[in-house]
Amino acid sequence: EAGRVQAYRTSEYIKDMGTPERLDQVARDLTSGVVAARRLSRRQRAVFLDRDGTINRYVELLHRSEDLELLPGAAAAIRSLNASPYLCFVVSNQPVVARNLCSIEEVEETHRRLETLLGAEGAYLDDIRFCPHHPDSGYPGENPAYKIKCACRKPGTGMIEELAAAYNVDLSRSWMVGDTSMDIQTAVNAGMRSILVASGMRESPAKYAARPELHCADLAEAVDRLLGQAEMQ
Repeated sequence: EAGRVQAYRTSEYIKDMGTPERLDQVARDLTSGVVAARRLSRRQRAVFLDRDGTINRYVELLHRSEDLELLPGAAAAIRSLNASPYLCFVVSNQPVVARNLCSIEEVEETHRRLETLLGAEGAYLDDIRFCPHHPDSGYPGENPAYKIKCACRKPGTGMIEELAAAYNVDLSRSWMVGDTSMDIQTAVNAGMRSILVASGMRESPAKYAARPELHCADLAEAVDRLLGQAEMQ
């Protein structure tokens, strides 16, 4: 009646069990430890994903939501992560805000499109963080409010540390997947393992010297390999 809806967003175990089949699944998950493992009182594992060139097709300075298009196999890969012990986050530099190509609200609209496209294929992200800053000035029409040095812009670890604190993530058991050496350097700085995918921006030469643990063609291969390694541990 007040015209408001309240929600509790969590990565913990929640399932509608209003049918016999779902009730059986919840019972299995409860006895197998799946429910307990998702409690945020326990240390979680996570996969941190870059956005452009990793999940969606690389478009230089993408700033319009309608230009976001999922890469083939990306939704299926994220769906596999959703069914695994790993949480799935996006951490993305978005200097388009500092360049004044779009607003914070328009980046958030792009992320709503991303989540809608993933949801249509049965996949979801546990959370998203993005950095709107860019330290270098001199671009025509730039927004000076965002032309600052910050801790959140990759290869800084501010976005990752924020998510790790919110979701009780053990970074030493987590992964970063991205298409640039900046993503790999971010993983090194945060104490994570890393995978470089060839589906996006191909640097030549690489801006950072950090080396990934694995090279993969795309997110689908990256998820297959990291989940395979998790099973062997």
